[in-house]
Amino acid sequence: MSERKPRVVFEALKSLVGRPETLPPEESEKPYTPYSRGVPVLTPEKCVGCSLCAISCPSQAITMVPGGKRKIAGKEVEIKIPEFDYSKCIYCGMCAQVCRPKAIEMRRDIGPIIISE
Repeated sequence: MSERKPRVVFEALKSLVGRPETLPPEESEKPYTPYSRGVPVLTPEKCVGCSLCAISCPSQAITMVPGGKRKIAGKEVEIKIPEFDYSKCIYCGMCAQVCRPKAIEMRRDIGPIIISE
């Protein structure tokens, strides 16, 4: 316990004299910082149902659900499209990176998804 005490005192002093961790009121109106990636959004018409987004998702926030029939390479096939569980999503952007037809994009013009229960 004695070795922990100096660390706690140091952190308390740093908090007193350091910059605040919260955003000032004028900045809190902006939904994203310059370093934010945004929210993943699907354009279903572009999706080919390859499932790479679901496979690459580190938080397993994407499940593949029936998306109707599409004509791919001259054949009409039933495809599955991704569905996002924003309560699990960590907004890393991996899904958008692996999406070859660019059906998923990270959008910063949409406000953050806030889920409350």
